[in-house]
Amino acid sequence: MTDFAFADVFWDALPGAHRGANRPDLEMRLAEQLAAAEERWPGVSVDGRRFVTHWAAQLARAGDVGAAIGQLHLTDLYLAFACAEGDTGALRAFGTLLSSVAGAVRSVDGSPSFVDEILQRLRTRVLVPEDGRPARILDYAGRGSLENWLRAGALRLALNARRDAKRGPEPLPDASLWEPAAPTAERTLELLRGKYAAEFGRALREAFGSLEPGERNVLRMHFLEGMSLNQIAAMYQVNKSTISRRMAKARETLLERTRSQLEHALDLPAPELDSLLQQLGPRLDLSLTSVLNPST
Repeated sequence: MTDFAFADVFWDALPGAHRGANRPDLEMRLAEQLAAAEERWPGVSVDGRRFVTHWAAQLARAGDVGAAIGQLHLTDLYLAFACAEGDTGALRAFGTLLSSVAGAVRSVDGSPSFVDEILQRLRTRVLVPEDGRPARILDYAGRGSLENWLRAGALRLALNARRDAKRGPEPLPDASLWEPAAPTAERTLELLRGKYAAEFGRALREAFGSLEPGERNVLRMHFLEGMSLNQIAAMYQVNKSTISRRMAKARETLLERTRSQLEHALDLPAPELDSLLQQLGPRLDLSLTSVLNPST
């Protein structure tokens, strides 16, 4: 007998070709490694059965499971899996780890706004599920350190961003960047969807681009990626109320700057312009999903 509580789960998940190994010896080593991972990340919690199944899948890729156990970066694999599960302690640790790969981005462009943008893209790329596909961080197989895996991803994103920047900015789409949840006869909403759609979209986009990186990030995380305030707070290692205040301030600034942009673009009486912004406020999330979407 060993003290590896998930032995049956592990062997059931391992393909038959690998099951001829010395079970007691391997189970002892598995138990030691899992205990080390839990000790390394005391504030992180995962579903043990699900993680062991994932762990077995990574080991199954190797010809020699016994050798692979010693080579796998299990503490990093454990953290990556917990991040994919949305554990707040893991997301907090991930935020610290992400900052350590910033040097790779600075080697391409050292401007703070560029570094912040690329790290945010990397975070989104690896943590946010897409089109029904699990988060990409589950692609991390533990064969190298998680930090190096993230560093390589950050460098690729930075180089691609520089390449795309040389091609020039994409033109703004002609279609409206904002649609209300349901049709309405209110004149202010009709203006947004019709005659002033392009001006409104441009004003909102420029206003968002003028925000501080931190303000852009919290809006992007919440409105585009659907992260809760608790999850965002874990990323920034602050409490929920702090993130709530940052979110409120960013929304207020965005609305003020959008109004300023529209003042210069539209020949409307002040009361009518104010009415446009009053309609926008409660529906800001519908507008931001278009403005923040990288594909727009």
